Parts: sequence; structure tokens; C-alpha cells
Amino acid sequence: MRIGYAASYQSDLAALQLLRAASQAHSGRGANAGTSASSGFTASASSTLQTYSQSGTLSGSSSSVALIKTMAASSTFANAANGVADDQVRALVRDGKIAQLPLPKDFDPSGLSQAEQNVYHVVQGLQSLYDAQPKTLDGALADHVATVLDTYPDAIARMKDGLANGTLPASDGWNDVIANYENELAAAQQGKMKITGIDDPSLVQTTNEFSISSNGIGWSGRGTITKADIPALQALTGTKNVLPGGSPYTGSYVISW
Repeated sequence: MRIGYAASYQSDLAALQLLRAASQAHSGRGANAGTSASSGFTASASSTLQTYSQSGTLSGSSSSVALIKTMAASSTFANAANGVADDQVRALVRDGKIAQLPLPKDFDPSGLSQAEQNVYHVVQGLQSLYDAQPKTLDGALADHVATVLDTYPDAIARMKDGLANGTLPASDGWNDVIANYENELAAAQQGKMKITGIDDPSLVQTTNEFSISSNGIGWSGRGTITKADIPALQALTGTKNVLPGGSPYTGSYVISW
């Protein structure tokens, strides 16, 4: 179909704070994620996907260091050792085949070589990005509803305060913005939001980028980029209120209310 109007949404998680502040418990990635609480790892002379198949969270700094060193010595992680995430490492992380590395707040990599530090930041950064992705359509909807319920009341109150004190001029359309927020909040509170899987890329197309990079000061990452034909989604769902999205686990979808 011909796309009349396209909107693009980026799930960058680009700020280092977002990559590094994910303190929630490991929720698992892929079919085998969360099935083992092992604190070790299996090292072998070969660089196969099975080499790093232990799941769970490493329990101590020494085991984390050992795993990082093993990965850095493997050709599988040659690009990661140079600070670049490639498809092979992305697949390992996405499918839960690398034990969860500790968050930077719980781990000091300064004693590692530069290549080992790069491997740590690339793998741990990818783990944070993939952990943030919804694993099911129901999970994606539940996550969005929770976000709306948790954040919109304060956001609405702040915008109303801004209108009252003049820092947010009504002439800039803030009344409409507030009304849209209130409409979405009411839909979340009343259980009126629904989610629909979309397999037509002319309607919603999600690109799984999952890249990690360093600017010499800190590390940042990008997750998914979603492009959508908003008018077509509005026609499909019968409402003007649509939010397209997608993840490597769910495929593309649209939330509507």
C-alpha cells in the first residue's frame, strides 16, 4: 500500500544512564533465559555458541572476570574486543546464551585490558538493551499501561502548573497536549487499551539495530527503530489513538485506545 504519512519512533535507550541504570532483576532472554541459576560458565577451546551457554547472573567478580577474559580470547568476540557489536554477539545475547554480567555500579572493569573492557561494555550494554525489550505482546501492552499509570499523572500536573504560571503558553497547543495525555491515562485506567500484532511492513516496520558505541567518555546504545503509516493504522484500528512499536521477540505491533 502507498504510505501517505510516516512516523518514526526510536527506542534508542541511547543515554549511558539508561544503559547503565537498569537495576531490575534479570528477566531472561530467549527460550532458555532464566532456566538456570548457575554462577559459572563453560569454557572450551572452540568458539561455538555453546561455549557461553550458561544463563543466570554471575555471582561474583572473579567469575565475571573469568568469563570476560574467556570471551575476549575467543574469535567469536573479536569485534566486541574492538568495541563493536556484531550479529554473532547480538544473537548470543538475544537468545540468552551469555551469563548476565554485573551492572557497572556493581563491577569495576579497570583491571581488565582494553580489549576485555570493550567486551564487557559491549556484552553488558547489549544485555541491558535486550532486557528492556518486551518478550510478548501481552508484556508490551502491560509495560505501556504501567508506564502511563506511573508517569502520566505527574506529567499532567506539571503541564497544568506550567499553563497556570505561564511557562507553557496556551498558544503553543499545551491544552491539546494535556487533553491527549488525560485521554490516554483514562484509557489505561479503564482497561481500554489493546494491542495488535502487525506483520505488514507497509503498516509497521521495526528495525532491530542493537548497537553499542563509545565516544571516549562513556558508552551508549540503540535498540529498535520503528516506522509506521499512522493514518493506515488509525483506519485499521478505528481510532486516532495509536502507538506503533516492536521488539525482536514480539515483532511489530500497534497499541490503540
